[in-house]
Amino acid sequence: MRRLRQGTLVLLAALCGAGPASAQTPAPTPRPFTLEVETSLVSVTAVVQDKSGAFIRGLGPGDIVVTEDGVKQDVAFFREASAPGERIPLSVVLVLDSSGSMKNNLRFLQEAAITFVNKLQDVDKALVVDFNSGVRGSAEFTDDVGRLERFVDALQAWGGTSLYDAIHYGLNRIKDQPGRKAVIVFSDGDDTTSSFGEKDVIDYARAVEATVYCVGIRGGAGLMDRGPRGFLRKVAKETGGAYYFPEKVGDLIRVFSEISDELHNHYLLGYSPQRPPDGTWREIEVKLARKDAQMRVRKGYFAFKRPRPTPPPTTDDSEG
Repeated sequence: MRRLRQGTLVLLAALCGAGPASAQTPAPTPRPFTLEVETSLVSVTAVVQDKSGAFIRGLGPGDIVVTEDGVKQDVAFFREASAPGERIPLSVVLVLDSSGSMKNNLRFLQEAAITFVNKLQDVDKALVVDFNSGVRGSAEFTDDVGRLERFVDALQAWGGTSLYDAIHYGLNRIKDQPGRKAVIVFSDGDDTTSSFGEKDVIDYARAVEATVYCVGIRGGAGLMDRGPRGFLRKVAKETGGAYYFPEKVGDLIRVFSEISDELHNHYLLGYSPQRPPDGTWREIEVKLARKDAQMRVRKGYFAFKRPRPTPPPTTDDSEG
């Protein structure tokens, strides 16, 4: 197993012929000896697809160019999450609309959400948040699929729509979780009861290193034709995520399955910024050498005066 911890760039001493050290708990295999060098590191999740939407595998550092505010950066690592021995844990928050307008569609949403949690891998954890006039979340992130299913099954449709508050809450719960972080939002209408505003949520999403995926359908009054689409589209784009507006509620299982597949097929790259942290917003751009591919990454980050998150632990699945 190879592990990169916050504020450190880890170089495998196996390159120097070192032997393994004692294993951490829990761990399926002994952890190799590592040399740790203090550094500030920016990590970026990248989804690379061809024109048909299929994930492109086998890329290396030579296939990308990373710039920060237009200045080329030296890439410290670039690896494929689904490669053998590179299983990167996923932390995900499902933010589900249980407002009154969902009364006729709630069963479809529950089935789609349960299908999603059953696709989680053994290194993944999830949290369920539902919202109507208020916001509620399960107690903790868990890999217990049965517990997640019971929370989803217990949802009841009533009240208003605190969409902005729910997304803000989900981002706050996930910001310190390990691995790749994702927030999946489902709603069928405009916000009606939140304390936070649209701009508050967009700004917070830009500051939290989590990818936001948004799914919207028409509610009973057809409200999804108006404001929410623009908001859901923007928060997804800012974070390197995707947005879906299926015409039929019956398509939700397919949409949630597509999101699940993407979350387990991506690249993770990292670099040490040439400029010291100063609290400003930095724009990130990743260009591909290949012309037949397209890449999605987050728009940037705030260069806070603290160590940036580093790559998550990976689990060697050679024994499983």
